[in-house]
Amino acid sequence: MLRRPPGPRGIGLGFLASARSGGLLRYLAETARRYGPVSSFRLGTQCLALVDDPRLIEEILVTRQHAFVRDTGAVLLRELVGEGLLTTDDPAHLARRRLMQPAFHRGRVARYAETIVAETERVMGGWNGAPLDVGAEMAKLTLGAVGASLFGTDLRDEAASVAAVLGRVLRRGTSLAPLLALATPLLAPLHRLVPERASILFPRERAELDAIVAPIVRRRRAALRQAQGDTFPVMLSLSKHAEADDLLSLLLAARDEGAALDDAGVRNEVVMLILAGHETTANALTWVWYALASHPSVEARVHAEVDAVLGGRPPGVDDVPKLRYVSRVVDETLRLYPPAGAFARRPLAALELGGFALPRLASVFVSPYVTQRNPRYFPDPLAFAPDRWADAAPPKFAYFPFGGGSKTCIGEPFARMEAILAIATIAGRYTLRRTDRTTIEPAAQALVRPSRPVMAVAMRR
Repeated sequence: MLRRPPGPRGIGLGFLASARSGGLLRYLAETARRYGPVSSFRLGTQCLALVDDPRLIEEILVTRQHAFVRDTGAVLLRELVGEGLLTTDDPAHLARRRLMQPAFHRGRVARYAETIVAETERVMGGWNGAPLDVGAEMAKLTLGAVGASLFGTDLRDEAASVAAVLGRVLRRGTSLAPLLALATPLLAPLHRLVPERASILFPRERAELDAIVAPIVRRRRAALRQAQGDTFPVMLSLSKHAEADDLLSLLLAARDEGAALDDAGVRNEVVMLILAGHETTANALTWVWYALASHPSVEARVHAEVDAVLGGRPPGVDDVPKLRYVSRVVDETLRLYPPAGAFARRPLAALELGGFALPRLASVFVSPYVTQRNPRYFPDPLAFAPDRWADAAPPKFAYFPFGGGSKTCIGEPFARMEAILAIATIAGRYTLRRTDRTTIEPAAQALVRPSRPVMAVAMRR
């Protein structure tokens, strides 16, 4: 007989208190350090487990991934964006990923480089020496890059609206997450029975995002029909549209073995990619400037490499592999501040993991934030040390800021290139100096955002 993983006793009051007080990630880290690589605690009658072992994380995300389904985070996201790539499981997830993958092939991603640099320079053009909210500036940059690259549209004017919607969602979602952890087993079957419906938790936010995206989809649909003529084909091969201008064209024109998307389905994916594609990279870039301002020696090496590689010109896609130290800065930032602090899977049947028994539909958490700060895998784990990435790589799945397995973030190549090009463009011209020197911790939300704005002045180099 296998026993349950060790962990705090009780009905989850410590977990609830940490969620309410903003210390959820800290609670998970302390639990893992105290009880070992597999721990568990209760939330009422619901079993929650935390896995902090690279080999076992790989089992969950890769080797035995089909024994698990998405958990509470997907339920919350589905309330906001509907049915889509980030909210479904196989076989629907696989079909949707195949539909979208051509937009993220290496050659196509490389073509986005010029747009990313242009959007970065456009944002810098508004810097006049006054204090900047670095997070807001990075959100404008990444929203502009995602809009222009993936959807062929200008979203910069929508940055404030999107940020306001996402802020409300994160605050409400953080407070609701513990309750949804109990209700998810009941909600998931309901979602399958009612695939598209009005949002219960985020009706206002979903309507606001739809008001931004729906006109973009309608205009592009009309343009494609005009280009194809009135006899717009019902079934088209992806291969025939490999040269479509952007992801939106692929979503509208391509058909993958009958997995056609109507306008509502296209809107779901566009909203999802706008949120996921700009917010996560904006957060990472904000943490980069926070770290560089706190570590002058690292900043000096970034400037030296950018000057040596670029010689004062704007960067291009061919410069990305040459900016090795900048890439290490990105890796180290994603280690300390991964886009998602933790996410969970639910086993479809009772199973054994690491010598312990996990019941059916338990919430099994894996946490990039916890594992990537584990001293077993990263010496001096709280230090910002980009050179650790010049040494031997950590064990597989000791570092997984973009997830893993078939549900690995589809936009990882785009996000990495975007971050490197944006850093090189800005660092070639500016030093960002914070207006105060106090320490900023991550906010206890689904996304690892700074707990308060990072304010800085952009000083000409």
